[in-house]
Order: sequence, then structure tokens, then C-alpha cells
Amino acid sequence: MQALLSRDPLGVTYHDRSTGDVLSVNPEAAASRTGLLPAFLAAGQVVWRDLTGAGFDLDVVRDPSALFGFRVRGIGASSFATVMLATMEATAQASRAGAIVVNDFNLIWSEAARSRATPTSSTGASP
Repeated sequence: MQALLSRDPLGVTYHDRSTGDVLSVNPEAAASRTGLLPAFLAAGQVVWRDLTGAGFDLDVVRDPSALFGFRVRGIGASSFATVMLATMEATAQASRAGAIVVNDFNLIWSEAARSRATPTSSTGASP
């Protein structure tokens, strides 16, 4: 992830809503298991789950010393390519105004929650 973000012309930003500051995040911190990697992978998992119905078996644990209080302990399922492609798609969805806006992962998570909560209509006879 760090190599990918290092080569991406878009920088990673985080909007601190409490101060209004827009913070630039370097690729090392963004890809760190105690940095923003949990958010990137969780967003990728949402994309993959929407497509396939299955997640990555992402193992994220609370860690008070981590940037946002969580760290990635491991990924129990899926191939490297699956995880990276889904995470790259989530990253593309969170890209705007010349930056990858980490806060926009919330939109991905919210949309997925709404789509799971909305019943789909079926064609055919009702029981």
C-alpha cells in the first residue's frame, strides 16, 4: 500500500472536523498498520463484500497507541490481489479535489450499510 500511495500523484488527506484543518498524511503513515491502513482495508473490504458477499476476514484490534486507536493484526482470507484491487477501488472512490480524502471512506461505509438495509424486490410469486 505504501508503494502504491508513494507513486500516486494524489496525496492522502484527512479533514480534522474538530479544528477544520486539512492534514496531509505521508504514504508511510497512511499505509502503517497503526496508521490509516485499517481505514483503507475496511473500505476495501466493503467494496469486496458488496461485489461478492464475502469479506477479507480482516483482523483489526483496538490499540491505544495507534493513530485512530485501531491496528491491523492480519487478514485471514483472500489473496493479496483481491485485497489490493478492492482497496484500490475504495481509494479511487474516496479521491476528489486532487487528493485521497480519508474521511470519504465514511461515504463508502454508509452506502454499503444503506444497501444492506434496503430490501430488494423479487420477481415471482409471493408465498
